[in-house]
Amino acid sequence: MSITVLRSSVARLIGLIVIAIGLIGCASTPIELAPPAGPPTATAAIESGAPVLPTRTPIEPTLPPPTLTPRQPPTTPTPTAEAAGQYYKSGLQAYARKDYMTALLDFTQAIQLDRRNALLYWNRAQVYLAQGDLDGAIADFSTVIELDPDNIAAWVNRGEARAGREEYALALLDLDHAISLSPNEPSVYVNRGRIMQASGNITTSIEIFSRALEIDPNYAPAYYYRALAYVANRPARQFAIDRRVIDDLGAVIALEPENVDAYLARADAYIAGSDFDGALADLTRATLVDPENIEVYLKRGQLNQIRRDFTAALDDFDTILKLEPESLEALIGRGQIYFDQAQYDRAVTNFTAALRIDPQFIDGYVQRARAYDKQFKRDLAVADLKRALTLAKKPEDKATIQAELDRLAKQ
Repeated sequence: MSITVLRSSVARLIGLIVIAIGLIGCASTPIELAPPAGPPTATAAIESGAPVLPTRTPIEPTLPPPTLTPRQPPTTPTPTAEAAGQYYKSGLQAYARKDYMTALLDFTQAIQLDRRNALLYWNRAQVYLAQGDLDGAIADFSTVIELDPDNIAAWVNRGEARAGREEYALALLDLDHAISLSPNEPSVYVNRGRIMQASGNITTSIEIFSRALEIDPNYAPAYYYRALAYVANRPARQFAIDRRVIDDLGAVIALEPENVDAYLARADAYIAGSDFDGALADLTRATLVDPENIEVYLKRGQLNQIRRDFTAALDDFDTILKLEPESLEALIGRGQIYFDQAQYDRAVTNFTAALRIDPQFIDGYVQRARAYDKQFKRDLAVADLKRALTLAKKPEDKATIQAELDRLAKQ
């Protein structure tokens, strides 16, 4: 973990701006596969990370879907053999409780009894995804396609899995075939745009998201992912608010007033443009939508630190710790506020609590060393910095910690 020895307001602002851009990841980052899903037997689906559009009928899946699954009439029957059906149901139950090994065994047993049923391979592919086994998932999606060549969802999911392996050319071929099967389905275009962006071609991804909106101007995921693509394509020296991002996320929120992800993304866009009031308003709305969302309180607490509203920041970090007592971010944030207020005993208490949770937490030692230094406890400060130096792996971290040790040695 990178250390943060200098914590001026400007430094924290830069950090939050990095968070804003980091929401979508760098252009070359592989697309992240969402949690696995149930069988493709429904008429519509929406990815867990994207908004569910009210104008579309969501599926009633056995389990949450992994991608923006196209609307497609079910073509694959449920297992007909009684024994296969029992294993199938048992596998679904095991998957629901995240017992992936049992689910894998159950679906495999069902396949041995009913080898021509694409639904079973589909479900086993979801288990492989949950286990991080992309090869297994790709193999099973391929079998689904062999058994059911017109299954759009299988083509989309195999493309997503291939993108997870950074096999972008193959992934795009799968999405192109899915589009050929359903040229007027916007979700397929959005999946293709995400893969295109992950491959590093952000400009083309924006065009693809725009194409999805030409097909359905009310398709919220297209606005959402296009906004994130705009953020990824933002010039490094652009400090003004990007109205394209704000407008697209505003469209998502207009369609889905309770979409927390859209509020978070728009708050980051406001922060990147130094509009802290706009960001604070969005984060506050997000807390009303989801009062137990820790990420919202963390971002708002960090923003309140920048605004020097320490009381509000402490309230946010306290709320996080009620929801998640072992939150390192909240403990460190609270410790930093106490440090800024010269309440060094309280700062040490919070940094120490963080280190009890994670004894390998480099930044915790560095922050506590700074508080010890303010208390004139140089021996304790040096001990913490030496411990941090031992744990540090990155050359820049080692250099920063060593500079602090050298500074203390001169005092």
